[in-house]
Amino acid sequence: MEQVIFDSFNLLYKRLVLISKALLFILLLIGCNRNVDTQSASENNLNNPVATDSLVVDQLIERSNLFFSETGSKAEAYDSFLKEALDIASRRNLISQEATIYNTIGKRHRNRSQYGEALKYHHRALKLAQNIDHTLLLADVYNQIGVVYRRTDDNAMALDMHFKALKLAEEVLDTFNISVSINSIGNVNFNLGRYHTAIEYFLRSLELSQTMNNTLGLAINYHNLGECLLKLDQPDSALVYFLKSLEYNTQIGSRVGQSICFNSIGASYIAKNELELAQDYLERSLQINRKLGDLLQVSISLGKVGEVNLLMGNHAQAKKFLEESHALAAQIGTRFQAEESARLLSSLHEQTNEFRKSLNYYKLSTVYKDSILNEKNMHHLTTMEAMLDTEAQRDKINQLNQEAQIQKSVMSRQRLMLTIFIITLVILLVVATMLVLQHRLRNKYNNLKNQHKLLRSQMNPHFIFNALSAIQVYVLEHDIEKSTKFLTDFAKLMRQVLKLSHYDYISLKNESEILGYYLELQQLRFMTPFGYNLHIDASIDPNAVLVPPMITQPFVENAVEHGIKDLQENGFLDIRFKRVNTQMIIEVEDNGIGIHHSMQLKNDKSKSHESMAIKITKERLDVIRNDSGGKVGLEIIDKKDVNPFDHGTLVRIILPVVEQNTSKLAKNG
Repeated sequence: MEQVIFDSFNLLYKRLVLISKALLFILLLIGCNRNVDTQSASENNLNNPVATDSLVVDQLIERSNLFFSETGSKAEAYDSFLKEALDIASRRNLISQEATIYNTIGKRHRNRSQYGEALKYHHRALKLAQNIDHTLLLADVYNQIGVVYRRTDDNAMALDMHFKALKLAEEVLDTFNISVSINSIGNVNFNLGRYHTAIEYFLRSLELSQTMNNTLGLAINYHNLGECLLKLDQPDSALVYFLKSLEYNTQIGSRVGQSICFNSIGASYIAKNELELAQDYLERSLQINRKLGDLLQVSISLGKVGEVNLLMGNHAQAKKFLEESHALAAQIGTRFQAEESARLLSSLHEQTNEFRKSLNYYKLSTVYKDSILNEKNMHHLTTMEAMLDTEAQRDKINQLNQEAQIQKSVMSRQRLMLTIFIITLVILLVVATMLVLQHRLRNKYNNLKNQHKLLRSQMNPHFIFNALSAIQVYVLEHDIEKSTKFLTDFAKLMRQVLKLSHYDYISLKNESEILGYYLELQQLRFMTPFGYNLHIDASIDPNAVLVPPMITQPFVENAVEHGIKDLQENGFLDIRFKRVNTQMIIEVEDNGIGIHHSMQLKNDKSKSHESMAIKITKERLDVIRNDSGGKVGLEIIDKKDVNPFDHGTLVRIILPVVEQNTSKLAKNG
């Protein structure tokens, strides 16, 4: 039953052989660059018409198989591809390929239940394989002939063919055909009702399939084991094996295997008396088999669908399906299915009180059953002797498995070395790419740092210019005492500014000290000194948290010069440093006249002067944003816009929090 699925794997096996030949052909061409002798051999092989025609024949067979698998039941068994391939093989005396073509045609006729045609082509293939003593091909042909005999319930001949195939496959260590032969012998034992013996064979074939990592073989053997368990009245266990087989068949996309599994799963649910579920699976199997065109599988599916309808009391439907199944089984000569459908028709007519028809079908069923049982008794002794002979060969098969394992280990090591080489190459490429990207990023970072320094260098002269303007007032007023104190304090401030200005970041403590010096200088200029508050949140460590140098001073200066200066008295400036999650918030708030009013009072030159400080600070913030990747922002708010009864300006600077160990900084002192 499962040989159709084995044929799919055999097709894959043939494709691999074809690919191997092509690779060998390419290697011969590559070797021509190594030495003159190899070059001559390769050129002779390339120019050899027989070798070229052999490749052409293989390609034609491959194209025929692909076309046949895609077209299904509508395709001709002996199509134009095979005709052309056979013509070339006959003319060039390519006997092994000619035999392969006949064997392929035979399998296609068998899968359409055209057993006479199948045997005709298989025997042509067998004669050609015997003439050239091609052991590998002979094993395959004997197995295919055995499947035809098994489908027509000629179990004795089937057993003989499969044992011949097994011996030949063992001679050439053909693990695939060994597995096929053992599985087929298990199927013969199953047909003869020897379910426990069949299980032993299926388990051996399953082990070989696992060794070869043959997914199709695993699917077939799991299904066969389920069939045996179902016959032994273990439907729950059988269902587990059927579902496992269905999983493997789904993996490889085998519609034939899926239909067989659906049929068997339906039979399991019949045994469990879950008839509606059984009907669903059986009808799905019938639908697939009708499309595939394998008349034996169609007959089996019709019988099962008829059986489930009979059990559900749908007598009209049951009669329709069972009569079609019986007619089809008789047409293709499968006694087993003919006996099964006749038995079910007898039961159907008994339930509908048509006792004469029931008796006739019962007699017909008995004739079929007796023919199978007589054959079973006649060949039982031969089967037992063949089984004993197979047992003697088990040790040899185990030895072959060990050798196959060694070869598999060698191939695994070779694959491992290739994998390591590929991984190493990929790692080198990744590392090289990362180095190039790192170099580009480093250049970009240096450009940003240089730009930052340039902006700071623009900021310092601006600050010094404003401070000297303040000193000028005292000089013009000839206030020597205040001028002297102002210059002394200014010198201290300048020393601190020049000391820290070349750093990218300074501690918050240093920044607050600069602001303190600056505000004390500014207080000397006022007749009524303004008040100020410099507050750092307790959650911030001034020695550990860093800020860009003099980032706050321009806004403090604007608050003094353009905000509280015009108040004459009660001026107050509040400077706050806060931390919110990963951000530093700096706020400079005054109670002056407000930014809008201040801008109205100033002339265009003053406006330009003020906007210059803000512009430079904004550019510094852009550089910080690109450098750190954190959130950076600047907000200037006229407090009157928020509260009409309030006045003054609020400046809010948003910076990412920078810790002491992440940037170049100035130390205290």
